[in-house]
Amino acid sequence: YLPNVVVAAMTEGKVRVTRARERGEARKVEVSLEAGAFSREEAGMEPYVLVTLPESVHYAQGVSGQIAIDVHGNVIPWEKSKDTAGFRDKVDKLRRALDRSRRPRFGRDRDELPISVDRQNLFESSYLAIRSLSRAEMNKKFQVSFVGEEGSDFGGVRREWYNLITLELLKPQYGIFEPSAGDPYRYQLATHIDSKAGEAITGAQSVIRGELETLVDRLHFAGQVLAKCIVDQQLCAFHFTSAVYKKLLLQPFTVEDLEAVDGALFHSLEWVLDVNADEEDLGMYMCVDTTDTDGNHVTIDLVEGGSEIPVTEANKIAFVHAMINWRLVDRVAVQTDALVAGFQSVLPLELMEPFDAAELELLLCGSEEVDVDDWRHNTLYKSGYTAESEVITWFWALVDKMSNEERLQLLQFVTGTTSIPSRGFANLQGSDGDRRFSIMRVTDTSRLPQSHTCFNELVLPEYPTEEELVTKLTQALSHLGDGMLLR
Repeated sequence: YLPNVVVAAMTEGKVRVTRARERGEARKVEVSLEAGAFSREEAGMEPYVLVTLPESVHYAQGVSGQIAIDVHGNVIPWEKSKDTAGFRDKVDKLRRALDRSRRPRFGRDRDELPISVDRQNLFESSYLAIRSLSRAEMNKKFQVSFVGEEGSDFGGVRREWYNLITLELLKPQYGIFEPSAGDPYRYQLATHIDSKAGEAITGAQSVIRGELETLVDRLHFAGQVLAKCIVDQQLCAFHFTSAVYKKLLLQPFTVEDLEAVDGALFHSLEWVLDVNADEEDLGMYMCVDTTDTDGNHVTIDLVEGGSEIPVTEANKIAFVHAMINWRLVDRVAVQTDALVAGFQSVLPLELMEPFDAAELELLLCGSEEVDVDDWRHNTLYKSGYTAESEVITWFWALVDKMSNEERLQLLQFVTGTTSIPSRGFANLQGSDGDRRFSIMRVTDTSRLPQSHTCFNELVLPEYPTEEELVTKLTQALSHLGDGMLLR
């Protein structure tokens, strides 16, 4: 039995196939409500064709929806997807390399690795679970379980863990990441300067506040988690500044990277370059005045004795370069080394060299903007629902009214993640690869909507009114995070 291979009749009311006239042109495969099994006798009477559906569409009786594939049976990306053919080629090569590295070497060596974590002590238990794993073990897919919670990990629990642990990395008490000054919705490496070290601290010699070994271990762990997101095809729950992606790839910085991290500093340095420093009283010296994490004033010399050297027309370019180097390199040198070491312990640099910073962001974090048309276009309907069902019409009307943040909340409720793959909703990941978002009909309207996160499936009762649908779906989303309505 091959669940993704169906016999399709090119007649109304059954699976309809419109063949592409040219290579690469889309053909439509519509899995209609009436489509079912066909006998050999029927197959001899009408023009049937054997159709292999893409992996994201798992054929079953009672499933309806529409997909677009090319003449080879591959999903045609959403026209508004943010990736390119070149990017897809790089990802495919990376996947093949990872597949080769995880092939069993001894007998029936498992390609999955079970780990158990404590939801109430998520950071520490996750850190202890993976800190001693080898690269070969880290290349295996994690099979995650939460202590004290029943249930098997068919992919949904694993995705929930990735979403939770990446969000956990943002908590200030760990000192790993902090919001960027230029964009509070993007994160950068946190800085730690201890004024107690005295006035002699310069550049990369600034003392890390707190216990250095603990901080380095946490940053190494964060690098491992980010790399594992890529290995397991999971998405990080937040986005970084371009400088962080370049650090992970060991690529050089540009002035634009500074603008994203600290817009005020960027514009200040632009002004320094534009004016004649000998004619203007800049009031600047070859040093940085900043504050530590306790709010204490700290002066950092950019060069030896910098606090006594004024910025002039002769040395202003050196001053600008030193400031950029301090802001993007020296200020977080220890943190960068630890993060990159953890990342490369899972994904060696040679595997990531083909990617640039923008491509790494798509690969690691996906897109953060929900395209409702793409979502609707790539949704399947089950157990009696169709795109024209009244409840489905109400559902999409509600989604249309939602803010982007509310749509991400709904997406997390159903799929366990808040990010969209670079190729759009056609490439949402399930427990066994690509798995379309789907809505399943149930008749018990006394229950709240539920979700099967491992299958990206929303269980939506056939409520009698639009008001009841809105009320109960909103109530269900309020339970997000407590596991009550997830399966």
